[in-house]
Amino acid sequence: MDTRPTCLLYLAIISFFDLREGRIPNSITLGFFLLLVITDIFTAPSKLLINIACSAFFSTVFLIAAEATKGMGIGDIKLAAVIGYCSGFFKTLCTFILASLAGIIFFMALRLFNKKTSKIPFVPFTAAGYLLSELIFREAA
Repeated sequence: MDTRPTCLLYLAIISFFDLREGRIPNSITLGFFLLLVITDIFTAPSKLLINIACSAFFSTVFLIAAEATKGMGIGDIKLAAVIGYCSGFFKTLCTFILASLAGIIFFMALRLFNKKTSKIPFVPFTAAGYLLSELIFREAA
């Protein structure tokens, strides 16, 4: 099953929450993740283990980064797990590189115009990075 449209919908919904409330509801992330796993059990069981491994890898990387920098929240770690599950290693890596570059450019623009902010929501940048990585590395569904 092609999870790209569903993942984009998920990212749009949680972008709204991240921008509005500064958090990602656990119920949405957990529900979406379980939907992906259950769908794969029935439609692509051969991909299940690799998707879970990729999810675990990226959530661990983000957990380490969050602990080291204190700049990310637990929602970003859960987001990394979902994107890792949906996209596989290479596209997830591209997604977060693109998201980070977009976030850095946005942060620099804020600094250029002397705008100060204590927190910048990362999910909208992740959504943009996901969309770009899917467009750049698109495959036939």
